[in-house]
Amino acid sequence: MHIREIAFDGFDGPEPEGMKPGTVSLISANGRIEIALLAPPRISPWKVALRRRILAQAIEKVMRMPEYRAGDEELSFDDGLLSTIRSEP
Repeated sequence: MHIREIAFDGFDGPEPEGMKPGTVSLISANGRIEIALLAPPRISPWKVALRRRILAQAIEKVMRMPEYRAGDEELSFDDGLLSTIRSEP
């Protein structure tokens, strides 16, 4: 699956403490994969890297799916897409 867009939904809320639920969507021309995750609140010490860490967890989960683990499917990204995530706080 060639990913053209990454969307984050949730991962925030009014509560100052506790894990925040949300989803990461890896969107391609022929579909999407939605990964549900829990993330620490944005006030955590690693706030700057929160989106990158959430994305890394999502990719880890995808790569554990049987079709990716067996090598039947591959995961690739549009040029520059991941650098966009790196530059966002």
